[in-house]
Amino acid sequence: MDANQEKLYLELRKTRKEIVERLEEGQGSDLIKPMLKEELRDIEIALEKIQNGEFGRCEFSGELIPENLLMMVPTIKTMKDCKNIDRFFCKPIYS
Repeated sequence: MDANQEKLYLELRKTRKEIVERLEEGQGSDLIKPMLKEELRDIEIALEKIQNGEFGRCEFSGELIPENLLMMVPTIKTMKDCKNIDRFFCKPIYS
């Protein structure tokens, strides 16, 4: 595991702990809980990939995901997600 992956690993573990605590304490509305559970699943997958040496590869093509994107969104899974990265950073605009 390189230094960047180590940093991400520690941050993901910290975030996982915070989410689990929020869910166990019953904090958050019923609208937020499903989002927290989904984020927790994504974090678990990213942690497993780091441990297995599979982190940073597209789940479909096996292509390497750019490291700068992984540093911003460590739970990114595919190259398609890379192309749609803007959805990770903003709320959808409804007309």
